[in-house]
Amino acid sequence: MSKQETVHRYIDLTQVDPLRDAAHDRPLRYDNLGRRLRDELLIVLGIDLGARANELRGLKQSMFRLSEGEVTIPGHVQKDYPNEDLSPGSVTMRLDPFGHFGTVRLLRSYFNSEWYQERDSDYIFPSRQSDQMTTESMRNVVEDLAIHADITVHRSDGEPADPSEFHPHALRHSLSNYMLGDPETRLVDVRNRLRHRSVSTTERVYDHFQRR
Repeated sequence: MSKQETVHRYIDLTQVDPLRDAAHDRPLRYDNLGRRLRDELLIVLGIDLGARANELRGLKQSMFRLSEGEVTIPGHVQKDYPNEDLSPGSVTMRLDPFGHFGTVRLLRSYFNSEWYQERDSDYIFPSRQSDQMTTESMRNVVEDLAIHADITVHRSDGEPADPSEFHPHALRHSLSNYMLGDPETRLVDVRNRLRHRSVSTTERVYDHFQRR
């Protein structure tokens, strides 16, 4: 029996702006500009850093150096590989290296918002009740934004996709799809941005994108 193919969801970069707009347009029960900026930032950092949901929820304001346009993500925030006895070290990443998202500007606006400052938490994705959003609440926000924006979602198997299928990890796949579509981008560049344990992991996970 052949191994079942893993199906990835992803979007083109043209769909990022509709998602960002939806963060400010969709109805909220507890409406606040800072919370809307938080939801927009969830989209932007998810696709800019190619970060996993657990990594996003572990990010703190103190990890960012906006004057240098960088973020340092400690090893304990990143995915661990205990079976391979491979624990990641801290990594410093440039924000918005492709110049698409205005990430630094958005972070400054968000950190200066009254809503965020009232949270009195170093974590950059708090909820109304807690210092950190749960991965489930992150997934709900991303799915809600996708449905409200009615974005076009692609599937790696070529089957039609619905906006409700979009989730935080699909932002990571969207970044890899964009990078692999650039003839100037090396596979090792994708590996480094996504922080895979090896280039062979990148090659295996995204083999379907490389066949284009």
